[in-house]
Amino acid sequence: RDEEFLECDKDEICHPNLPIPLNQVKRLRQRAAAVNMLYKKHKKDSKKQRCIVVHVDSRSKKEQIDVFFYHYKKSQTGKRLANKIRSTFEEKYAEHQKGRGYEGEVSSRDLYMLTRTLPTTCYVELGNIQHDRDRQRVQRENNRQALAKWLGEALLNE
Repeated sequence: RDEEFLECDKDEICHPNLPIPLNQVKRLRQRAAAVNMLYKKHKKDSKKQRCIVVHVDSRSKKEQIDVFFYHYKKSQTGKRLANKIRSTFEEKYAEHQKGRGYEGEVSSRDLYMLTRTLPTTCYVELGNIQHDRDRQRVQRENNRQALAKWLGEALLNE
């Protein structure tokens, strides 16, 4: 999409063509079930499967954060994946935002999508939607494209 904001609507669907529930817990259950269904369906034909969960947090307006990466504490492959993506982001920040520095971290969390999905999963927190500069990370098309490209590059080089 090219717009900064999506119109509010209630007609999104989740694989396999199911309406997305408004209830957060039901939505998470549905999302994990869809990921696990696809994982099982393609397990025999795939060399490697990964799940990337993308999230934009909402914190204090004053709190700017770098991109963070979470893995399930019992998953060593999840930890390696999170560290690989983080190192790719650090390299790209150094290249494209010289002198800025990068403080994104990798840590383990017991988040629903990390504990309930079968493939190796990395939870990527893109920023704080309340902070003006963090919000630009997801609103501007060029920034979204860069983030997607960096995620893809990390996955291909994992």
